[in-house]
Amino acid sequence: RSLQLDLNATNYSIIDEPEGRINGMVRDTIWENLKRLGRTTDYSHTLNVTYNLPINKIPGLEWVNIATRYGAGFNWKTEPLLTLRDPNLDLGNTIQNSRIWQINPTLTFTSLYNKFKFVRKANEAGNTNKLTKTLVTALTSLKNINGAYTRTQGIFLPGYLPKTNILGQDLDLNAPGLDFVFGSQSDIRGRAIRNGWITRDSLLNQLYVTTYKEDLNLRGILEPIKSLRIELTSIRSRSFNYSTTFKFLADSNSFENLSPITTGDFSISYFSLATAFSKENKSNNSSNLFREFENNRAIISNRLGQGNPNSNGSTAGFSEGYGKNSQDVIIASFLAAYTGKDARTVALNKFPKIPIPNWRVTYNGLTNFAFINDVFSSIDLNHGYRSTYSVNGFNSLARYQEFGGAVNVRDVNGNFLPFYQFSQVTLFEQFVPLLGVDVRLKNNMTTNFEYRKSRTLSLSLSNSQLAQQKEEAIVFGFGYRTTKFRFPFGMFSALKMNNDLNFKLDFALGDRKTVIYRADVEDAEVSSGAKNITYRPSVDYVLNQRFNIRLFYDGSITKPYTSQTFTTSFSNFGFSLRFTLQ
Repeated sequence: RSLQLDLNATNYSIIDEPEGRINGMVRDTIWENLKRLGRTTDYSHTLNVTYNLPINKIPGLEWVNIATRYGAGFNWKTEPLLTLRDPNLDLGNTIQNSRIWQINPTLTFTSLYNKFKFVRKANEAGNTNKLTKTLVTALTSLKNINGAYTRTQGIFLPGYLPKTNILGQDLDLNAPGLDFVFGSQSDIRGRAIRNGWITRDSLLNQLYVTTYKEDLNLRGILEPIKSLRIELTSIRSRSFNYSTTFKFLADSNSFENLSPITTGDFSISYFSLATAFSKENKSNNSSNLFREFENNRAIISNRLGQGNPNSNGSTAGFSEGYGKNSQDVIIASFLAAYTGKDARTVALNKFPKIPIPNWRVTYNGLTNFAFINDVFSSIDLNHGYRSTYSVNGFNSLARYQEFGGAVNVRDVNGNFLPFYQFSQVTLFEQFVPLLGVDVRLKNNMTTNFEYRKSRTLSLSLSNSQLAQQKEEAIVFGFGYRTTKFRFPFGMFSALKMNNDLNFKLDFALGDRKTVIYRADVEDAEVSSGAKNITYRPSVDYVLNQRFNIRLFYDGSITKPYTSQTFTTSFSNFGFSLRFTLQ
């Protein structure tokens, strides 16, 4: 009952027009094409199998649910008709497959806790022992964990000679094999060469490509005390794309990989809270963290040099082969400085394996106190933290080699080549918000306040230049809704409005600045940014079900940090009338 299989296939065919034939032969050729349903030009199918693992059927594991899915796809595409009819060209067809593994575990710990008698007894309505309840609530604070793991892979092979009959297979040649058409990621090229499935035409220039993408998402809910909810999230994503010109070379009388390269991306939830509130020198925008980054380079260089037997001696405090501009030195020094870790012990792995949880905290228990409940209908406090470390594009180096278990090839500057060449690494940190308050009073007034803070650190590996963008914002909102509005002053004090009136006021103060830091340069450069104030009051009045009037004002003032733009002010005000026909 928990297994589901779905197979879909599509086949596209075309009837070729015969050339240079008399009418009778033309008719015979057309009828022959119709009988065999034309020439297949494009075939594809997909397979999806879903299965719920019966772990929850095991006694004691009813609280564990694991859903799995296997998906596979295959595509065969013919070569162009122009080359198909040319006896001097044999570029072949293309085949492509894909495979998806997906696992979604759900751990419902509340069901596990209810198996224990002391937990059930503590949660009974008649239990008045507050100490026991508090202790049990703390012990059972983890409520559930949800996960999602997805791995997606694919192979694209050009120059494939066999045709397609059933399920993408050429039945005469048993090609490319049922394993490949249903998603196998084993390298098919060796089998294809042995069986003559690959063209030897020297004009073949399409790339052989393999893709690999892995995504991990974890989410957990904690409730250590009543009305306090903590949501933890962890993510990790990585992708690798390998491509090469795979073709037959007459000189060597063999198939060769020409210019192979691997490219990819990487992202993981991280933790950089230790330096989140660091300040810069306002006079020249210099940063103590960036100075620490520069000082860390010598420490990291010596650590890397000690671990590489091909590094001999040192120069100006840096190990040979690991200079101040070495990619391996720069990345580890940067992460140590901006995460508040010691350069002597920080991990040197540029692809962390374990994602660090980010969080969001909400609390709505203040109205449980009688003196607050008399005035407020609800008070919600919230706080969120999110941080990610990303590698925005990397690629392998053809010249990379190892000797004695470590790299021994250097670049033009004398630094050892990294296994993967990075273009940029980024640390992104955001408080969403640092502190947020939503309040609803019993007289229909509402107000909200948020203080947001974020920073983005983009380190370029080509010139050791760091672009730091910091942003802070204070957001305030006020609202009032009533059906019996009276003016509190003036000649309209006796006027009573019985229809709905809704007043809103939104105010925001923002500060955004981007600063450029260059290694071994004292002063920093402000490249962009501005301070901004916005205010938006509005009044909506409902005369009846069909007629609504709205008064509004939008104002904004922007003061830039650089002389490239001017201080600007923007105002927009007016009213709108809306009439609804039914």
